[in-house]
Amino acid sequence: MTDSLRFSIIVVSYNSSAFLPRCLEALQAQTLPRAAYEIVVVDNASADFELDAWRARYPDIRFEQFEDNLGFAVANNRAAQMASAPWLVLINPDAFAHADMLQALQGAVSDYPAVSMFSALQLSANHAGKLDGAGDGMMAFGFNYRMGYGHDMPQFLPVGEVFSACGAAMMIRRDLFERLNGFDEDFYIYCEDADLGYRARLLGERCLLIPQARVDHIGSATLGARSDFALRYGYRNRLWMYLKNTPWPVMILTLMPHILMTIAVMIKDALSGKGVIAGAAIWEALTNLGHIRRKRRDIQTTRRLKSLRLLKLLTWNPGKITGRGIDVKEMRQ
Repeated sequence: MTDSLRFSIIVVSYNSSAFLPRCLEALQAQTLPRAAYEIVVVDNASADFELDAWRARYPDIRFEQFEDNLGFAVANNRAAQMASAPWLVLINPDAFAHADMLQALQGAVSDYPAVSMFSALQLSANHAGKLDGAGDGMMAFGFNYRMGYGHDMPQFLPVGEVFSACGAAMMIRRDLFERLNGFDEDFYIYCEDADLGYRARLLGERCLLIPQARVDHIGSATLGARSDFALRYGYRNRLWMYLKNTPWPVMILTLMPHILMTIAVMIKDALSGKGVIAGAAIWEALTNLGHIRRKRRDIQTTRRLKSLRLLKLLTWNPGKITGRGIDVKEMRQ
Protein backbone atom coordinates (compact mmCIF):
# COMPACT_ATOMS: atom_id res chain seq x y z
CA MET A 1 0.00 0.00 0.00
CA THR A 2 1.29 3.46 -0.88
CA ASP A 3 0.99 6.38 1.54
CA SER A 4 -1.43 8.11 -0.83
CA LEU A 5 -3.88 5.18 -1.02
CA ARG A 6 -6.84 6.02 1.21
CA PHE A 7 -9.83 4.11 -0.14
CA SER A 8 -10.49 0.61 -1.43
CA ILE A 9 -13.70 0.52 -3.45
CA ILE A 10 -15.29 -2.93 -3.46
CA VAL A 11 -17.87 -4.02 -6.03
CA VAL A 12 -19.50 -7.45 -5.79
CA SER A 13 -20.90 -8.54 -9.15
CA TYR A 14 -23.49 -11.18 -9.95
CA ASN A 15 -24.96 -11.27 -13.46
CA SER A 16 -24.32 -7.54 -13.54
CA SER A 17 -22.66 -7.05 -16.92
CA ALA A 18 -25.49 -4.85 -18.19
CA PHE A 19 -24.70 -2.04 -15.75
CA LEU A 20 -21.22 -2.82 -14.39
CA PRO A 21 -19.43 -0.68 -17.04
CA ARG A 22 -21.43 2.39 -16.02
CA CYS A 23 -20.60 1.71 -12.37
CA LEU A 24 -16.87 1.32 -13.01
CA GLU A 25 -16.58 4.29 -15.33
CA ALA A 26 -18.25 6.49 -12.72
CA LEU A 27 -15.70 5.29 -10.18
CA GLN A 28 -12.81 5.95 -12.55
CA ALA A 29 -14.10 9.50 -13.12
CA GLN A 30 -13.88 10.57 -9.47
CA THR A 31 -12.47 14.04 -8.78
CA LEU A 32 -10.18 12.54 -6.16
CA PRO A 33 -6.72 11.67 -7.57
CA ARG A 34 -6.63 8.11 -8.88
CA ALA A 35 -3.68 7.27 -6.65
CA ALA A 36 -5.91 7.83 -3.61
CA TYR A 37 -8.16 4.87 -4.33
CA GLU A 38 -8.18 1.37 -5.76
CA ILE A 39 -11.09 -0.55 -7.23
CA VAL A 40 -11.58 -4.25 -6.51
CA VAL A 41 -14.31 -6.17 -8.36
CA VAL A 42 -15.20 -9.71 -7.31
CA ASP A 43 -17.71 -11.78 -9.25
CA ASN A 44 -19.94 -14.49 -7.79
CA ALA A 45 -19.64 -17.04 -10.62
CA SER A 46 -21.83 -15.07 -13.03
CA ALA A 47 -22.80 -16.69 -16.31
CA ASP A 48 -22.19 -13.39 -18.13
CA PHE A 49 -18.76 -12.59 -16.66
CA GLU A 50 -15.61 -13.11 -18.78
CA LEU A 51 -12.73 -12.47 -16.39
CA ASP A 52 -9.99 -11.94 -18.99
CA ALA A 53 -12.19 -9.59 -21.01
CA TRP A 54 -12.91 -7.40 -17.99
CA ARG A 55 -9.22 -7.28 -17.06
CA ALA A 56 -8.31 -6.24 -20.59
CA ARG A 57 -11.01 -3.57 -20.71
CA TYR A 58 -10.12 -2.01 -17.33
CA PRO A 59 -6.42 -2.68 -16.67
CA ASP A 60 -6.28 -0.36 -13.65
CA ILE A 61 -9.00 -2.31 -11.81
CA ARG A 62 -8.46 -5.60 -9.98
CA PHE A 63 -10.90 -8.32 -11.04
CA GLU A 64 -11.35 -11.71 -9.39
CA GLN A 65 -13.99 -14.38 -9.93
CA PHE A 66 -15.14 -17.06 -7.51
CA GLU A 67 -15.91 -20.58 -8.70
CA ASP A 68 -19.25 -20.56 -6.85
CA ASN A 69 -21.82 -17.95 -5.89
CA LEU A 70 -20.68 -17.15 -2.36
CA GLY A 71 -23.38 -14.57 -1.70
CA PHE A 72 -23.05 -10.88 -0.94
CA ALA A 73 -21.73 -11.26 2.61
CA VAL A 74 -18.94 -13.74 1.91
CA ALA A 75 -17.90 -12.06 -1.34
CA ASN A 76 -17.51 -8.68 0.36
CA ASN A 77 -15.49 -10.25 3.15
CA ARG A 78 -13.15 -11.94 0.67
CA ALA A 79 -12.78 -8.71 -1.30
CA ALA A 80 -11.97 -6.80 1.89
CA GLN A 81 -9.10 -9.22 2.48
CA MET A 82 -7.76 -8.39 -0.99
CA ALA A 83 -8.05 -4.64 -0.44
CA SER A 84 -5.20 -2.49 0.84
CA ALA A 85 -6.53 0.88 2.00
CA PRO A 86 -7.59 1.95 5.52
CA TRP A 87 -11.13 2.73 4.34
CA LEU A 88 -13.46 0.29 2.57
CA VAL A 89 -16.07 1.78 0.23
CA LEU A 90 -18.78 -0.71 -0.73
CA ILE A 91 -20.70 0.01 -3.93
CA ASN A 92 -23.28 -2.16 -5.66
CA PRO A 93 -22.76 -2.69 -9.40
CA ASP A 94 -26.10 -0.96 -10.08
CA ALA A 95 -25.02 2.14 -8.14
CA PHE A 96 -23.38 4.93 -10.10
CA ALA A 97 -21.25 7.31 -8.07
CA HIS A 98 -21.40 11.03 -8.67
CA ALA A 99 -17.99 12.41 -9.61
CA ASP A 100 -17.39 14.02 -6.20
CA MET A 101 -18.59 11.10 -4.06
CA LEU A 102 -15.14 10.10 -2.83
CA GLN A 103 -14.19 13.76 -2.34
CA ALA A 104 -17.21 14.16 -0.07
CA LEU A 105 -16.34 11.02 1.88
CA GLN A 106 -12.75 12.17 2.28
CA GLY A 107 -14.05 15.45 3.67
CA ALA A 108 -16.24 13.55 6.13
CA VAL A 109 -13.24 11.56 7.36
CA SER A 110 -11.43 14.84 8.06
CA ASP A 111 -14.43 16.56 9.65
CA TYR A 112 -15.49 13.62 11.84
CA PRO A 113 -12.33 11.73 12.82
CA ALA A 114 -14.10 9.81 15.60
CA VAL A 115 -16.63 8.28 13.19
CA SER A 116 -15.84 4.96 11.50
CA MET A 117 -18.93 4.35 9.34
CA PHE A 118 -20.59 6.57 6.75
CA SER A 119 -23.62 6.28 4.49
CA ALA A 120 -23.81 7.84 1.04
CA LEU A 121 -27.07 9.34 -0.20
CA GLN A 122 -28.80 7.14 -2.77
CA LEU A 123 -30.81 8.81 -5.51
CA SER A 124 -33.15 6.82 -7.72
CA ALA A 125 -31.57 6.01 -11.08
CA ASN A 126 -35.03 5.39 -12.51
CA HIS A 127 -37.01 8.36 -11.18
CA ALA A 128 -35.45 11.81 -11.36
CA GLY A 129 -35.76 13.85 -8.19
CA LYS A 130 -36.59 10.83 -6.03
CA LEU A 131 -34.58 9.29 -3.22
CA ASP A 132 -33.58 5.65 -3.18
CA GLY A 133 -32.24 5.80 0.37
CA ALA A 134 -30.88 8.13 3.05
CA GLY A 135 -29.24 5.61 5.32
CA ASP A 136 -30.93 2.72 7.11
CA GLY A 137 -33.25 2.99 10.08
CA MET A 138 -34.01 0.35 12.70
CA MET A 139 -37.44 0.00 14.22
CA ALA A 140 -37.45 -0.63 17.94
CA PHE A 141 -39.25 -3.89 17.12
CA GLY A 142 -36.34 -5.22 15.06
CA PHE A 143 -37.36 -4.29 11.52
CA ASN A 144 -34.74 -2.48 9.43
CA TYR A 145 -35.77 -0.21 6.57
CA ARG A 146 -34.22 2.07 3.97
CA MET A 147 -35.05 5.62 4.95
CA GLY A 148 -36.45 8.03 2.40
CA TYR A 149 -37.11 5.42 -0.28
CA GLY A 150 -39.43 6.91 -2.91
CA HIS A 151 -39.50 10.35 -1.28
CA ASP A 152 -38.87 13.56 -3.18
CA MET A 153 -35.33 14.80 -2.82
CA PRO A 154 -35.37 17.36 0.04
CA GLN A 155 -34.13 20.87 -0.67
CA PHE A 156 -31.78 20.50 2.29
CA LEU A 157 -30.60 17.38 4.06
CA PRO A 158 -27.99 17.85 6.79
CA VAL A 159 -25.12 15.62 7.78
CA GLY A 160 -26.55 13.60 10.63
CA GLU A 161 -26.56 10.37 12.53
CA VAL A 162 -28.45 7.39 11.09
CA PHE A 163 -28.72 3.95 12.61
CA SER A 164 -26.68 2.25 9.91
CA ALA A 165 -25.64 2.38 6.27
CA CYS A 166 -27.07 0.55 3.28
CA GLY A 167 -24.55 -1.85 1.73
CA ALA A 168 -25.28 -0.46 -1.73
CA ALA A 169 -23.22 2.67 -0.98
CA MET A 170 -21.34 2.89 2.30
CA MET A 171 -17.90 3.37 3.78
CA ILE A 172 -16.40 1.75 6.86
CA ARG A 173 -12.99 1.95 8.46
CA ARG A 174 -11.08 -1.25 7.75
CA ASP A 175 -10.08 -1.85 11.36
CA LEU A 176 -13.73 -1.67 12.47
CA PHE A 177 -14.78 -4.03 9.67
CA GLU A 178 -12.13 -6.49 10.81
CA ARG A 179 -13.06 -6.07 14.47
CA LEU A 180 -16.63 -7.01 13.53
CA ASN A 181 -15.33 -9.98 11.48
CA GLY A 182 -17.01 -8.41 8.47
CA PHE A 183 -20.49 -9.35 7.37
CA ASP A 184 -22.10 -12.35 9.03
CA GLU A 185 -21.50 -15.05 6.44
CA ASP A 186 -24.48 -17.11 7.61
CA PHE A 187 -26.73 -14.36 6.26
CA TYR A 188 -25.58 -14.94 2.65
CA ILE A 189 -27.56 -11.93 1.39
CA TYR A 190 -30.17 -9.47 2.74
CA CYS A 191 -30.05 -7.74 6.15
CA GLU A 192 -26.30 -8.38 6.33
CA ASP A 193 -25.62 -4.64 6.10
CA ALA A 194 -28.18 -3.79 8.81
CA ASP A 195 -26.70 -6.54 10.99
CA LEU A 196 -23.19 -5.16 10.49
CA GLY A 197 -24.40 -1.69 11.43
CA TYR A 198 -26.25 -2.99 14.49
CA ARG A 199 -23.14 -4.77 15.74
CA ALA A 200 -21.06 -1.65 15.17
CA ARG A 201 -23.62 0.35 17.15
CA LEU A 202 -23.41 -2.08 20.05
CA LEU A 203 -19.66 -1.46 20.15
CA GLY A 204 -20.41 2.24 20.61
CA GLU A 205 -19.69 3.26 17.01
CA ARG A 206 -21.72 5.83 15.09
CA CYS A 207 -22.86 6.10 11.48
CA LEU A 208 -23.21 9.40 9.63
CA LEU A 209 -25.20 10.17 6.51
CA ILE A 210 -23.13 12.34 4.15
CA PRO A 211 -25.70 13.85 1.75
CA GLN A 212 -22.97 15.30 -0.51
CA ALA A 213 -21.66 11.77 -1.22
CA ARG A 214 -24.17 10.59 -3.80
CA VAL A 215 -24.90 7.64 -6.04
CA ASP A 216 -27.68 6.94 -8.51
CA HIS A 217 -29.03 3.50 -7.62
CA ILE A 218 -31.23 1.17 -9.63
CA GLY A 219 -31.87 -1.25 -6.75
CA SER A 220 -32.70 -4.98 -6.89
CA ALA A 221 -31.51 -4.98 -10.49
CA THR A 222 -30.41 -8.61 -10.40
CA LEU A 223 -32.57 -10.44 -7.87
CA GLY A 224 -35.83 -8.50 -7.73
CA ALA A 225 -37.18 -6.61 -4.73
CA ARG A 226 -39.98 -9.06 -3.81
CA SER A 227 -38.75 -12.26 -5.40
CA ASP A 228 -39.19 -15.56 -3.57
CA PHE A 229 -35.43 -15.54 -3.01
CA ALA A 230 -35.55 -12.09 -1.41
CA LEU A 231 -38.51 -13.02 0.79
CA ARG A 232 -36.84 -16.15 2.11
CA TYR A 233 -33.61 -14.49 3.14
CA GLY A 234 -35.35 -11.32 4.28
CA TYR A 235 -37.59 -13.12 6.77
CA ARG A 236 -34.90 -15.47 8.01
CA ASN A 237 -32.13 -12.93 8.39
CA ARG A 238 -34.31 -10.26 9.98
CA LEU A 239 -35.24 -12.67 12.77
CA TRP A 240 -31.63 -13.76 13.22
CA MET A 241 -30.49 -10.13 13.34
CA TYR A 242 -33.06 -9.29 16.02
CA LEU A 243 -32.33 -12.34 18.21
CA LYS A 244 -28.57 -12.01 17.88
CA ASN A 245 -28.15 -8.31 18.58
CA THR A 246 -30.99 -7.09 20.78
CA PRO A 247 -29.96 -6.77 24.46
CA TRP A 248 -32.27 -8.47 26.97
CA PRO A 249 -33.69 -5.23 28.46
CA VAL A 250 -34.66 -4.07 24.97
CA MET A 251 -35.93 -7.49 23.92
CA ILE A 252 -38.26 -7.66 26.92
CA LEU A 253 -39.91 -4.47 25.67
CA THR A 254 -39.97 -5.34 21.99
CA LEU A 255 -40.30 -9.12 21.53
CA MET A 256 -44.10 -9.22 21.47
CA PRO A 257 -44.36 -6.27 19.03
CA HIS A 258 -41.71 -7.99 16.88
CA ILE A 259 -43.79 -11.17 16.78
CA LEU A 260 -46.99 -9.27 15.99
CA MET A 261 -45.33 -7.26 13.21
CA THR A 262 -43.88 -10.44 11.73
CA ILE A 263 -47.32 -12.08 11.74
CA ALA A 264 -48.86 -9.01 10.12
CA VAL A 265 -46.27 -9.02 7.33
CA MET A 266 -46.73 -12.78 6.86
CA ILE A 267 -50.50 -12.32 6.48
CA LYS A 268 -49.89 -9.63 3.87
CA ASP A 269 -47.54 -11.91 1.95
CA ALA A 270 -49.95 -14.85 2.30
CA LEU A 271 -52.66 -12.77 0.63
CA SER A 272 -50.34 -12.35 -2.36
CA GLY A 273 -49.56 -16.06 -2.52
CA LYS A 274 -46.25 -15.93 -0.66
CA GLY A 275 -47.36 -17.39 2.69
CA VAL A 276 -45.61 -20.75 2.28
CA ILE A 277 -42.29 -19.05 1.53
CA ALA A 278 -42.61 -16.76 4.55
CA GLY A 279 -43.54 -19.62 6.87
CA ALA A 280 -40.68 -21.80 5.62
CA ALA A 281 -38.21 -18.95 6.15
CA ILE A 282 -39.32 -18.43 9.76
CA TRP A 283 -39.11 -22.17 10.37
CA GLU A 284 -35.61 -22.23 8.89
CA ALA A 285 -34.58 -19.38 11.20
CA LEU A 286 -36.00 -21.00 14.35
CA THR A 287 -34.58 -24.45 13.67
CA ASN A 288 -31.05 -23.12 13.16
CA LEU A 289 -30.55 -21.03 16.29
CA GLY A 290 -27.53 -22.82 17.76
CA HIS A 291 -24.96 -20.67 16.00
CA ILE A 292 -27.07 -17.55 16.57
CA ARG A 293 -27.03 -18.17 20.34
CA ARG A 294 -23.25 -18.53 20.27
CA LYS A 295 -22.85 -15.32 18.30
CA ARG A 296 -25.26 -13.54 20.62
CA ARG A 297 -23.11 -14.44 23.63
CA ASP A 298 -20.05 -12.93 21.99
CA ILE A 299 -21.87 -9.78 20.87
CA GLN A 300 -23.50 -9.10 24.21
CA THR A 301 -20.27 -9.80 26.10
CA THR A 302 -18.38 -7.13 24.15
CA ARG A 303 -21.30 -4.66 23.98
CA ARG A 304 -20.42 -1.13 25.08
CA LEU A 305 -23.65 0.66 24.19
CA LYS A 306 -26.07 0.95 27.11
CA SER A 307 -29.62 -0.26 26.56
CA LEU A 308 -31.06 3.17 27.35
CA ARG A 309 -28.89 4.77 24.68
CA LEU A 310 -29.90 2.08 22.17
CA LEU A 311 -33.57 2.75 22.89
CA LYS A 312 -33.01 6.39 21.93
CA LEU A 313 -31.30 5.43 18.66
CA LEU A 314 -34.12 3.14 17.53
CA THR A 315 -37.16 4.38 15.64
CA TRP A 316 -40.40 3.97 17.60
CA ASN A 317 -42.94 5.36 15.15
CA PRO A 318 -44.36 2.46 13.04
CA GLY A 319 -45.35 5.00 10.40
CA LYS A 320 -41.67 5.56 9.68
CA ILE A 321 -41.23 2.07 8.28
CA THR A 322 -44.47 2.02 6.28
CA GLY A 323 -43.81 5.52 4.94
CA ARG A 324 -40.02 5.05 4.70
CA GLY A 325 -39.62 8.18 6.80
CA ILE A 326 -36.23 9.83 7.17
CA ASP A 327 -34.91 9.71 10.73
CA VAL A 328 -31.61 11.61 10.70
CA LYS A 329 -30.56 12.63 14.18
CA GLU A 330 -28.46 15.64 15.09
CA MET A 331 -24.78 14.83 15.28
CA ARG A 332 -23.62 14.14 18.84
CA GLN A 333 -20.26 15.46 19.93
